[in-house]
Amino acid sequence: MYSDTRSLVANDVMSFPVIIGREKDRIRSIASKMKKFNISAVVIADGENKPVGIVTNGDIVERLVSKKRGLLFTKAKDAMTKPVITIRKETRIDEAAKLMVSKKVKRLCVVDEKGILTGIVTEGDIVKNASYLIDVLKAMIDTGYVNEDKL
Repeated sequence: MYSDTRSLVANDVMSFPVIIGREKDRIRSIASKMKKFNISAVVIADGENKPVGIVTNGDIVERLVSKKRGLLFTKAKDAMTKPVITIRKETRIDEAAKLMVSKKVKRLCVVDEKGILTGIVTEGDIVKNASYLIDVLKAMIDTGYVNEDKL
């Protein structure tokens, strides 16, 4: 999984395949996918699998349930957050974490050079790998590779 002790990148921590939906999908279908795959968001992609939005549990509650809109007939395009924030698979996770904070999002879509969806990085993915990064840093200090005074 992790090959270089100097930088962990999106490709190392992303989840894939990504569960996707289409703009015309009904919210009920999107919610069913969330339940079936035990996920909290579905990426909405166009016909070329380029992400155009994302529907989260929060979107469903905030935009639909709290406003008493009909869940039966509402489509993903009416509830999704857009634009979606994307990164490339070679983006370092510290950069991804900073982007999440600055954009106030919990998920980043990972796309290739053509903008096609290849994975998703969540806050959870970064947190899961934080302890690993701490262990790497400790090992680097213990071996003298990094001087603790310079941190």
